[in-house]
Amino acid sequence: MMKKLNLIVSLAASVLLLGSCLRGDPQPQLVGGTTFVNAFVEAQAVYCYIDRNAAIGPEPLQYRSFGPNPPVYAYPGESRRLEIYSTYDDNRLVDTAITIQDSVYYSSIVYGTHNDPRHFITEDRIPEGADDPAAIAGVRFYNLANTDRRMTLHIGDMEPIAAFSDRPTETPQTGKEGEGFIPVTTGTYTISVVDEDGETVATREGTLDLAPGSYTSIFLTGDERDPTTFYVGRVWHWVN
Repeated sequence: MMKKLNLIVSLAASVLLLGSCLRGDPQPQLVGGTTFVNAFVEAQAVYCYIDRNAAIGPEPLQYRSFGPNPPVYAYPGESRRLEIYSTYDDNRLVDTAITIQDSVYYSSIVYGTHNDPRHFITEDRIPEGADDPAAIAGVRFYNLANTDRRMTLHIGDMEPIAAFSDRPTETPQTGKEGEGFIPVTTGTYTISVVDEDGETVATREGTLDLAPGSYTSIFLTGDERDPTTFYVGRVWHWVN
């Protein structure tokens, strides 16, 4: 209850601060956008803060979900404080300084366990050399599951993409290194994740539309201790 009250107060304060800025002298536009992705398997939800202000809203971000959409905006600048807390005993999972650049969209991705919380931030950009960004579908894949198995993403009947093949659970470094979107043929596909022994670990329910102009992260989450928890998630991104 105290946590929720603090969140409501923080959100109200941030809204009032923004309102006062808009009523006063002209201020820089809010042009740094962040999407939060919760793949943290050991809690029902997480709380996200930027500079001690609630980044999502008064309610926490549920497991296997992302938000807000559109992304939350913040003034560009260095050393903005990012904190993420588990709803399980208010454990702090992330406490780091981030830099928000002008006209850049980001994704903050939290996963792992309370004994080994992991986190990385991506810059969500249009692939270099794309002649018409609205005509292609961009995809990236992350293995965010608590498992020792290596995983490969299968998109319909496509030959698996090398960057999406035989991936161990991401480290913050490999997550950041894999931030680039890879163009794929547009269409509607069945999405599945297969381990190194050829076993299908999880299949996304229904089909996934990789439409022209869409930029999507596909991720595996879950826990080897209970294989029924493996789940294929997707996140739609804003890019620039």
